[in-house]
Amino acid sequence: MALVLLSGGQDSATALLWALQEGKEPVRAISFVYGQRHAVELDCAKRIAAQLRVPHVVIELGSLWEALQVSSALTEEKPIQTLPTGLPSTFVPGRNLIFLAAAAIWGYPRNEHTLILGVSQVDYSGYPDCREPFIKSAEQTLSHALDRPISIQAPLLFWDKARIWKYADSLGYREFIAEETHTCYMGDRTQRHPWGYGCGTCPACLLRKAGYEQAFG
Repeated sequence: MALVLLSGGQDSATALLWALQEGKEPVRAISFVYGQRHAVELDCAKRIAAQLRVPHVVIELGSLWEALQVSSALTEEKPIQTLPTGLPSTFVPGRNLIFLAAAAIWGYPRNEHTLILGVSQVDYSGYPDCREPFIKSAEQTLSHALDRPISIQAPLLFWDKARIWKYADSLGYREFIAEETHTCYMGDRTQRHPWGYGCGTCPACLLRKAGYEQAFG
């Protein structure tokens, strides 16, 4: 069984499409509640899994980052900007690490050892946990921690947003991705653009829009 980490965003939904297209093993989706500032993406994840007829589990992690006293624009109402460290204020420290660990632990008694993560290190927001060294390290660490082989697949790792759009389009899912996924940091579902819903001005919207326009003109 392959376990796809599904946020409800464009990239994770495309990774789910990839997993279904590959068809090497049954696919299940897993999502997390972690104190995010809006639930729009999670609602999208539920609809995406239902429409694609993929078993879906939602894991409640609580307000983990709040408990750890870590601040992020994805978990609090605060400005979206570049920090003095060079990272965006939307960076949630250790988020993908926690998600992968939680998914691997959840899958342990169910004999699920393949984790699929929809991250790209080409067109990304500067998050260090979206890069190949992290993926390889996490795979090795989880395999040691659980004393069993854990495979972390990141099929979009070297794809830019245009290629991600084109891949979905090649499967006949361009409109599905535009309509059903959500990327906007502000959680705006009131404005519908050719590339989907969003405020149109936050970094996530601009990246998604640029990729769409590059892919389709």
